Amino acid sequence: MTEAIGGSIDGLPAGSPAAAGDRCIACGYAKLPRQTAAAQVYQMVTIVTLVDKPTNVVLEASVTLITPLARSFVETLLVGSNLEADQERILQELRVNYGGGAQKAVKQAYRDLCERYAEMKAAGGTYHR
Repeated sequence: MTEAIGGSIDGLPAGSPAAAGDRCIACGYAKLPRQTAAAQVYQMVTIVTLVDKPTNVVLEASVTLITPLARSFVETLLVGSNLEADQERILQELRVNYGGGAQKAVKQAYRDLCERYAEMKAAGGTYHR
C-alpha cells in the first residue's frame, strides 16, 4: 500500500475504517424477453441490492424495470428479505403476484443475485464472474 495525496491509503480518507464493513452491494442479472417494455430500453434486467452481511437482509433494492409500479413492487418485496432464508418465499411471491412479461427474467435475476451473494460471502469479499 502506498500513501496517496491528502494522507489517504488506497483512496480512503486518512483514519477511515477499511472498506470491508457490514454492508455490501450484491447484483443479479437476466436477459429480458424481447416483447417486454423493459427490453426496449434495457437488454437485461438487473437487480441491485444493499445487503447487511451479518443478517443477510436486503436494506435497499433497485431493479431495471420500466414502469414505476413494477419497479416499486419488486423493490418493496426485496427490502427486508433475507437472501439466504427467504429465497423460496420471494420466488413464490413473484410467481403468484407479479404478472408482468418480465416475470421469468425477474425471477432469474433474483436467483442470480442470491447465487452471487452466496459466492461473494463464501469468498469473504467481492466476487466477479
